[in-house]
Amino acid sequence: MKRTLLTCFLSLSIVITAYSQTTFGTEQTINASTGANPYSIDSGDLNGNTFIDIVIGTDVGNTVEWYKNDGSGNFTKQTNLSSALVNVEGIHIANLDGINGNDIIATGFGNDKIVWFANNGSGGFGSETLIGTLDGVGQVLTADINNDGNLDIIAVGYNANKVVWYAGDGAGNFGSEQTIESGTSQPGAVSIADFDGDTDLDIVIGYTGAGTIEVYYNQFIESGTSTVSWVKDTNQVDSGNNFLFVVAFADIDDNGSLDIIKSDFVGTATPTGNEIAWFKKEGDGTYTKTIIPTSINKPAVVMVRDLNNDGYTDIIVSNGTTGDPDDIIWFESTGAGTYFSEATISLFSDQKQTYGFTVADFDGDGDLDIASVNYGDPELSWFENKLITLSLNDNSLNKISIYPNPTSDKLFFKGSFNDNFKVSVFDILGKKIIEKSLNINEALDVSQLHTGIYIIRFDDYNTTFKFVKE
Repeated sequence: MKRTLLTCFLSLSIVITAYSQTTFGTEQTINASTGANPYSIDSGDLNGNTFIDIVIGTDVGNTVEWYKNDGSGNFTKQTNLSSALVNVEGIHIANLDGINGNDIIATGFGNDKIVWFANNGSGGFGSETLIGTLDGVGQVLTADINNDGNLDIIAVGYNANKVVWYAGDGAGNFGSEQTIESGTSQPGAVSIADFDGDTDLDIVIGYTGAGTIEVYYNQFIESGTSTVSWVKDTNQVDSGNNFLFVVAFADIDDNGSLDIIKSDFVGTATPTGNEIAWFKKEGDGTYTKTIIPTSINKPAVVMVRDLNNDGYTDIIVSNGTTGDPDDIIWFESTGAGTYFSEATISLFSDQKQTYGFTVADFDGDGDLDIASVNYGDPELSWFENKLITLSLNDNSLNKISIYPNPTSDKLFFKGSFNDNFKVSVFDILGKKIIEKSLNINEALDVSQLHTGIYIIRFDDYNTTFKFVKE
């Protein structure tokens, strides 16, 4: 999908939460001269050292670039991946072949190619390997569509007017194109999740041409034959949209069930106004719409993450237009299914177009930072979340410590605990994966966690630590 909008930046934003103070630092430039018009971005560990690296795709430069992280948020540009893609508008990181760690998937809107680059295990990547072709291909994702334990590829054909998937075998080989939906004008944004709770993955699609949002249910489980097919929800999520930049599944109201969020340009041929909204599926199958007021003129990317480690999902939005001061903002969750007013994360003095950002713990301190690409400059930057840094005084005051760190099995604790205490463990994306009450002599079993960096919070002591699971 050719998502060309009309630019935005980062100042300090101080928000007091129940656990600590969340402040974002000023812009730290990773590369002030990327390939022309950087458009897409993703993050993940690309060389097996647990540090979160960055990959970007450039729309006019036609480059796929990756940046190696030293673990402290210092990035070094690596050799561009060997590619013949034109207008790189889709970037995604995943382990497709089960060896050497994460690989890179990319799409070329201009020459209709979906390709992947195999990680060679030595800090580099092979040349592009073709997965398939799709007219005007944009967004690309991975998920296990057919429940066989292997990652499949999902791709959006903006000009082809269809969304498709390719079955993977876990060894980097992919089958022929299979249709999820075809015939509706200009699909642009998709998201994959188990929306109906039946253990297979469903899809929500935002159509720029039709202006609608629709949910399609995977019938793998319902069929009883282990066959993937798709049935459209009888209730439409939304209509009348002008330019759907993002449509995504997320638990917006923190009630344990998935909702849908969108960013859209409201208006006619020349979009005016804005709309960020989310949709809750009611018991009768209809959708209730809630608009999130914002000063951003034309919202681009919207993402849901827990930025202040309080266990609730916050909303991050970037600005896709020129002439407005705020490039990246966030809405802090109240913890009651509503949100506080917008707060600035990024304020760019030269009015940047933020068509892509990614959220991860880039400096390894246990909180989520933000990296973004600026379409107009071109530039790649990141912004440090100061949450955990500001919590260090709390750690000292409470005299709590954890050991061993790294650990492969159990975490033990020392401290002046008055009684039993409660801990919560979060992954680097802010998702809570463990919540447990422990007695003062009890260890926490983390043996089932995947290798990586995690955050443990002592809920009763206003104290947070990072630990590494080996």
